[in-house]
Amino acid sequence: MAEPKKAVLMMHTDQAQGELWQTALVTQQLDVIWENTSLDLVQYLEKCDRQKLPDLLIMDMAIKSPSSETLQSSSVCQWIAKQQAATKVVLFNPRQEKIKDIEHSWALRRGASDVLPRLSPENLMAEVARVTALIGCSLISQPLEKIAKSLGASTGATQAKVSEVAFISEVEALKTSSKSETKNNSKTNQKSDGGEVVMYRGVRIRR
Repeated sequence: MAEPKKAVLMMHTDQAQGELWQTALVTQQLDVIWENTSLDLVQYLEKCDRQKLPDLLIMDMAIKSPSSETLQSSSVCQWIAKQQAATKVVLFNPRQEKIKDIEHSWALRRGASDVLPRLSPENLMAEVARVTALIGCSLISQPLEKIAKSLGASTGATQAKVSEVAFISEVEALKTSSKSETKNNSKTNQKSDGGEVVMYRGVRIRR
């Protein structure tokens, strides 16, 4: 008798990234459930049979609770830890190409197993490998290679233009940041503790 497929529950704010994750995970012979961001995940998990909890939960770290401004990622991680459930939580930031160290530390402090950037042709294989390894699955690389090549072909024509726009936006952001930083530099220096401890989303992170 074949073993049942391992289940993955996803919540995404970015439709394209959600579709890419779904396509990639299905090739790994996983049972993928994609829920709406309006769902209260803690209530959803509480109603699940303990034996039917998802093996893996992938969710946008910015999704908030339907009834408050609380981040669902925090409440879900706390619930899973309290229940001592085997579900692995992987947070996802579709707005960034690379996860910052402080963001990664914050996610681990909340109880997540990992935090990943947006998927691209370059990182597709590596990011999928990270999540499948968490639930003890071997990577099936061939279909992922095909997806990555397909993505590369569809995005290659516009890559130069996207890079140019991103560069211009970054320059403008740096100009604004520089002016603000210069204005508040003396006050920040007085209040800082040497840069060893910083606050991120309400959590003290030591660099």
